[in-house]
Amino acid sequence: MRFCPQCGGFMVPARREQDKILFRCMRCGYSEEVSVSESADYTIVGATPKEERTITTLKVSEAKKRPPKTLEEWEQEREEYREILHELLQEELEGVEE
Repeated sequence: MRFCPQCGGFMVPARREQDKILFRCMRCGYSEEVSVSESADYTIVGATPKEERTITTLKVSEAKKRPPKTLEEWEQEREEYREILHELLQEELEGVEE
């Protein structure tokens, strides 16, 4: 395995010429030629055939559906918001008078 001397990124074989292999950094693009004898462990492989690919999926979670609110619940919420708004407005008006 080779790492880039400039940025530390992973270097992969990009091209092969007779007795030399060109390694290119995946991060910054730095390239370096190495003799075939030094890089005997590296091979250049094409794309994986479609038949050999494995597709994986992950189901994180399902949203739980809440039962719909009744008319009574809506009215109760509306009254609570009204009371809160009324209190806030009253506090604001009292604060201005001081």
